[in-house]
Amino acid sequence: MQIYPMALMRLLLPVALVGAALWLRVFIDNLGTETRVVLTYLPYLLCATALFLAYQFNRCRPLLATLGLGVFYWLVQNQLQVSLSQPEAGRLYLAVSLGVPMLCLYLLLVPETGILNLQGLIVSLLFLFLALACVQLAAWLPGSSEAAAEYYRARPAEGYVLSYGATLLMALVLAVGMVLVVLRNEETEAALLGVLVTLYLTMALLQLKDISIVMCVAGGLCLVWGLLRNTHAMAYRDDLTGLLGRRALGERLDRLGRSYCIAMLDVDHFKKFNDTHGHDVGDEVLRMVSSHISRVDGGTAYRYGGEEFCVVFPRRSVEEAAAALDVVREQISGYRMSIRDRDRRPVRSRDGARRRGATRLGNSHVAVTISAGVAQRSEEHPRPDAVVMNADKMLYRAKKAGRNRVVY
Repeated sequence: MQIYPMALMRLLLPVALVGAALWLRVFIDNLGTETRVVLTYLPYLLCATALFLAYQFNRCRPLLATLGLGVFYWLVQNQLQVSLSQPEAGRLYLAVSLGVPMLCLYLLLVPETGILNLQGLIVSLLFLFLALACVQLAAWLPGSSEAAAEYYRARPAEGYVLSYGATLLMALVLAVGMVLVVLRNEETEAALLGVLVTLYLTMALLQLKDISIVMCVAGGLCLVWGLLRNTHAMAYRDDLTGLLGRRALGERLDRLGRSYCIAMLDVDHFKKFNDTHGHDVGDEVLRMVSSHISRVDGGTAYRYGGEEFCVVFPRRSVEEAAAALDVVREQISGYRMSIRDRDRRPVRSRDGARRRGATRLGNSHVAVTISAGVAQRSEEHPRPDAVVMNADKMLYRAKKAGRNRVVY
């Protein structure tokens, strides 16, 4: 399983939005009456924007998160602006404090299904069922035992309203979310964590004036930004490898300066490998190769198409680019992939499912190599498309020379 530690950088914007919201809260009293009214309704406007984007881009999880944020803000503004010692307000506060982490955990774990289909309907109904279950749980917990009543009692400490139990639950969901950010490397998880933090701070610091307004504005911005970034990734990133795609490469080539190198790479004998081991294994090969290429020193990797990749080296000489690619080439050639023995797999999938836990299938190991051609901008090749064509010629020479090499 591939891990993306740098994906934690996606959390920088949600953290910045939360910090800015806390800082700006103290200045709300200085605003005029009309500005305060607009600010009060701003979370609804952001939710409406996020709903529109989620529907247009067919994203079920952000849509449900947006609905949850809107309902949360309405409840805080209209039902929880009273003393929590009142029985009804106390039960509602407990239901919300349990529902926020549970629903967020659900949205973090459930796969993206889209909206207008059966899977999307099931995910939405389960979301609603879980919300109702949290309401019932909040009504049952205080009367179950004195220990439970104390553990989930609001205002356990001065200046902090959230119960110990809800605080622990929030922390656990936050930890799970951070792990999923690193594993999936997607914007949706970062946006959901941003919403979780804003709602947590609202519940924990409910005694602060205007805290729900600024935090829900920050949560709405997290969702809108996550949807926009998700759409950008869909347009510019390759789904299989996670690398930037042809569209992103075209825009990058238009912005290059006067000093750069371009490399064209592909996997040696990939069609034969695919025919021998199957397309699923071929996809794993492409993921492995792209993972190594993405870490090339001084360059940015793009998936050009099929088993072919392109790397752009700004402000690098052809010798520097070739040396960096040679390091990657050696890493890939030294990597051993474990392949399950297809000849020993049962013909029927039902038999395979029954035997999978009891029979250890034989494994074989295969090595993968790549070839690369590098070209530099020059007076003879002044335009990026000409440099790409020249790099492709160098790649052809690498193939003719025996493969598993870098030619420039």
